[in-house]
Amino acid sequence: DEQGGGQWGDFTGLESKEIRRVFIRKVYSILMIQLSITFGLIALFHFTPLIREYVRSSNGQWLYFTSYVVFLVTYLVLVCSKRAARRFPLNLILLGILTLSMSYMMGMISAYYKIESVLIAVGITAFVCLGVTLFSFQTKYDFTSCFGVLFVISLALLGFGIVCAFTYSRIMYTIYAGLGAVAFSIFLAVDTQLIMGGKRHEISAEDHIFASLMLYIDIVYIFLYILTLFGNRE
Repeated sequence: DEQGGGQWGDFTGLESKEIRRVFIRKVYSILMIQLSITFGLIALFHFTPLIREYVRSSNGQWLYFTSYVVFLVTYLVLVCSKRAARRFPLNLILLGILTLSMSYMMGMISAYYKIESVLIAVGITAFVCLGVTLFSFQTKYDFTSCFGVLFVISLALLGFGIVCAFTYSRIMYTIYAGLGAVAFSIFLAVDTQLIMGGKRHEISAEDHIFASLMLYIDIVYIFLYILTLFGNRE
């Protein structure tokens, strides 16, 4: 989870409650638009036979890898360049490109699963994310002080993923998906507290695009891992 370090580690305060409320409202409004686009495309890929056949073809797979490159580039720009993440309308354009590329990848992956599995994964994801968000708002525990632990979790998840890529074991993939869902749920809790403020670290009110990006990535990966964990492939 890259947001824990680098230039984003020196967070400035959200001085007043009103500024914080406006900031949080803006972040979650952008997030809802992103998620609507993503799950809208997932539904489109499932319920439109021609599109579903295309994304599962060789041409669709090439477009998947192209989308991944586009996603990675725009993600790195938004995370590594504070100027790009704050400059309007460049930040919205980059976020839109990132959202569309991620949405295509999620739509293509979901197209290989039965619709019942996708709906169940969406439901579980919504329940988990709502629970984690409410817990993060209510608890007195400061998750933002645990960046070192999060870094270790990220490295462990990355290492386990590399091992799974070479083992082709269903059991290993299941364990990896479970660990991934738990890890990104923890990341979601941390990012939620960074956004709501009042903890050891918090995000500046200028960084609403970066904040919505963090939450979006967390939620999408929770969905992906849950789909892998519980989904039935066609």
